[in-house]
Amino acid sequence: MGRAIVISGTPGTGKTLVAKELSKLLNAKYVNLSELVISEGLYDEYDRDRDSYVINEDLLRDYLRRLVMGTDGYVVIDSHYGELIDDDLLSKLIVLRLHPKELLRRLLGKGWALSKVAENVEAEIVGVCTYNALNEHPKDKVCEVNTTDKSVHEVVNEVLGIINGEVPCRVWIDWLSDPKLSEVLMEIRRLYNVNDKRY
Repeated sequence: MGRAIVISGTPGTGKTLVAKELSKLLNAKYVNLSELVISEGLYDEYDRDRDSYVINEDLLRDYLRRLVMGTDGYVVIDSHYGELIDDDLLSKLIVLRLHPKELLRRLLGKGWALSKVAENVEAEIVGVCTYNALNEHPKDKVCEVNTTDKSVHEVVNEVLGIINGEVPCRVWIDWLSDPKLSEVLMEIRRLYNVNDKRY
């Protein structure tokens, strides 16, 4: 039976690059959960307002259980909702965190609607992915890694250190106490004012 390593985090934090590189180093199966949900029809409907699919959690959990149990070694899962993996199959759930100021810059660069950018930056500020992970799994399996100003190589090495027990697995990031946070919120407000006719 395999074991799952989940690379989670708000969109834009570097999940896909890190998960792909990690899967190569571990000789593990890589799974992009969003692509899997669409290709296997593991959703209930498409939400036009949010431009995303509404997943069927029961179908997804069942599919992931069969996938991981049918694999030798690790399965690296890339998703901001990877906490849906059953706990008995989970080795570690790594939540990638990125300073909201940098995340705002990255997401604006993707050309997303400002409302979607703001929603994701706000989710990062309050740690939604970490919160969701801790609701499903014990604290010793949920680990945060700050990706701000780090290369993919540096992040992957830190994740490997956590998996191998050389780096502590901990939940420790608190953007709400960062004095620079007000700059991010002011920039979002400014963008809304500039674009209020579009959004």
